[in-house]
Amino acid sequence: MISIEKINKNFGTVQALKDVSLEIGNGKKVVIIGPSGSGKSTLIRCINGLEKPTSGKIIVDGLEATAPKADMRRLCHDVAMVFQNFNLYPHKTVLENVTLAPIKVLKIPRDKAVENGKLYLERVGLSDKLDTFPAKLSGGQQQRVAIARALNMNPKIILFDEPTSALDPEMIGEVADVIADLAKGNKTLVIVTHEMGLAREVADELVFMDEGSIVERGTPAQLFDQSPNPRLRAFFSKVLK
Repeated sequence: MISIEKINKNFGTVQALKDVSLEIGNGKKVVIIGPSGSGKSTLIRCINGLEKPTSGKIIVDGLEATAPKADMRRLCHDVAMVFQNFNLYPHKTVLENVTLAPIKVLKIPRDKAVENGKLYLERVGLSDKLDTFPAKLSGGQQQRVAIARALNMNPKIILFDEPTSALDPEMIGEVADVIADLAKGNKTLVIVTHEMGLAREVADELVFMDEGSIVERGTPAQLFDQSPNPRLRAFFSKVLK
């Protein structure tokens, strides 16, 4: 489903990604962890074309996303992203936020986009907020709207970039629960997070990054409970306090 081959990404003199390679199978749930500045967010932004690698290749469901003339419309259809800061349109209602991209980008008929949007908003527990504007919602509710918006694009892959990092502690659980529910389905999920409970619960594979490289990967049990890697153990000693 996703093939990442020797990706490098430079921002000026800073090398954010260093020869990163990763294979993510269809329907798999991969959680990427690591300290701030380790390249996690840059990596998933390269997957959906928000960042262009300096070198290397990314293939998404047969499409070479890093090709000079990649079909970005197809990539937008196949890959949706949930950002840490929600990125909702403040002047549009919840339902309008969820339906805008399917109508404008995918050219889905408005009635169908609205019908599907209502179903996804019900799925994330917000069917009573259709006509509400984002400013009237809590952070957790806004992030759930963002997840419903991603689902309404009917993507094969959903990328989550620190989906709980902008939330107050009491709101983290409601978003984590929605993501855990999604993880029971057949969509491919790639999740960057500092929430170790979520990582342990949903990951088929856990990937630990540091200083732009993949340091270790394996099942949650292998990394949380069995890894002797001193860098990984030092990371866990800080985040699992």
